Amino acid sequence: MNTAYTFNFSYDNEPDSIITLPIPPESFNTDVGGKNETVEIVNIGEVNILKDIALRDFSFKILLPKDNALSIIKDSEFKEPIFYLSRFREYKANKKPVRFFITRLLPSGKEIFKGNLLVSFEDYSVEENAGEKGDFWVEINLKEYREIRNVITKDTGKSDSEGNRVVNQEIQRTIKETAKTYTVKSGDTLWKIAKLELNDGSRYGEIAGLNGITDTDEIIYPVLEAGKVLRLP
Repeated sequence: MNTAYTFNFSYDNEPDSIITLPIPPESFNTDVGGKNETVEIVNIGEVNILKDIALRDFSFKILLPKDNALSIIKDSEFKEPIFYLSRFREYKANKKPVRFFITRLLPSGKEIFKGNLLVSFEDYSVEENAGEKGDFWVEINLKEYREIRNVITKDTGKSDSEGNRVVNQEIQRTIKETAKTYTVKSGDTLWKIAKLELNDGSRYGEIAGLNGITDTDEIIYPVLEAGKVLRLP
């Protein structure tokens, strides 16, 4: 089945800020690292200390064309490269995470959700080749963004060897307390429920797995039966 992909950026919760890249990248790379350590223990040797998974890194290269001949965007919505270059610079300057969407378009014109992440705009490089006057190639590097609410500092009542007070810092993350079940309302999709109840729409697959849902339409489109009770992770 032939499909077409679209890549979008926006500021979170600001629908009017959405921009669509005129030509999707030919390849998209995801790097999932880790913070595991190897230590030496007397009489045992090397052992592994397993730690939490690291934030993901994303990289891809896109073409920003001077004209709309190759673009997937309607002529009325097409913008020249300077628009996108200015927006990328804004993402860096504002020091705010951006929402990164990847959607898949079926031949019927129906869109299927593919990815929705908060990311930081780490860096990008711009290249203009001879013979491609007005066209720009841009290599973009993103990093998964993990939200935190605040940092609580607690005085331990102790001092170090230099007389400085010792404090502990506790990070409170913006993770919503979730119920164990959810009653479906009219118009709900699994992505919408995951966003509302788990604070992360991309976790819709976990809900689908817990409830034995394999129909793609139930994951993406509002065909869930109202009143149905779903288990939540």
